Amino acid sequence: MICAAQVPCGAATKKVEQETGTTLTPVSEESSVTDVLGKVVSGEADAGLVYVTDVKAAGTKVQAIPFPESAQAVNTYPIAAVRTGKNKDLAGAFIEAVTGPDGQRLLRGAGFGTP
Repeated sequence: MICAAQVPCGAATKKVEQETGTTLTPVSEESSVTDVLGKVVSGEADAGLVYVTDVKAAGTKVQAIPFPESAQAVNTYPIAAVRTGKNKDLAGAFIEAVTGPDGQRLLRGAGFGTP
C-alpha cells in the first residue's frame, strides 16, 4: 500500500523506488499517508510505505522497518509569515516557538528531522 503519485507521500514513494532500484506493485494507491497507515492499522493491508512521523504517531500499532535509502525521500516544510498578515506579532512568535529549542525538541520527538 502506497500513496498515489500526485500527493506528497506518493512523490516520496517514487524517490524511494529510484533510490532502492525497485519498482513497487501495490495493491492500492491512496490519496494520503493517513489512509495508507489506517489500512495497515486496521488490518486491511499487510504493509504500507509511510513517514517516520506517522509510524511514531501510531505507537505500537505498527512496526517500522527502517532502510537507509529513505533519507533521500525527505519532504521539506517551510515556515514563514505572510507579508500582508494582520497578526504579524503572533506570526513571529509562532515562528520563534517552532524554530526555537523547545519547538525543535518537540518536532524531533515526533520524528521530524532538523533542517
